[in-house]
Amino acid sequence: MYEINLKINDEMELYDPFDESCRTLSSAVSDYLTLQYGRKEAGDDIILKIKCSGPVDRDRVKGAFQELIREHDIRNANQKRFNRLKQIWLLCIGVAFVAAGILLDGILGSVPVELISIVGSFAVWEAANIWIVENPRTRIAKRTLKALKTTKIEIEHSA
Repeated sequence: MYEINLKINDEMELYDPFDESCRTLSSAVSDYLTLQYGRKEAGDDIILKIKCSGPVDRDRVKGAFQELIREHDIRNANQKRFNRLKQIWLLCIGVAFVAAGILLDGILGSVPVELISIVGSFAVWEAANIWIVENPRTRIAKRTLKALKTTKIEIEHSA
């Protein structure tokens, strides 16, 4: 069980001051939660304990927390889509340049052919880098968001 303690004086400290509907957590709270989630062990259940000297609307806090997760989920899905398009684009460009280098081998001098092949190889490498490095990050982020959806929120009111 991983416990995150959040101490506030007033419920409004939780929310972004520009959002009058109080559906958006403040950037300070969001950053703090992100930092704390990064410290937990894999598989740990999460409890978010909010300690406040005044009353706190549990449903509003839960809604803002779920909105934060939804925003991160959308951002992660967009990044995954962007990675896929970029990967396909780079792979196509790379294969085209490598093929052009092979086809132009006897026609052009060795320096232009090598430059064309290097550009193609670089594009293929960048596509592979997305597949090897970036895509696993989005999968890990997706698993983290899934775990965050099960976070239990407890509110302690202290006088």
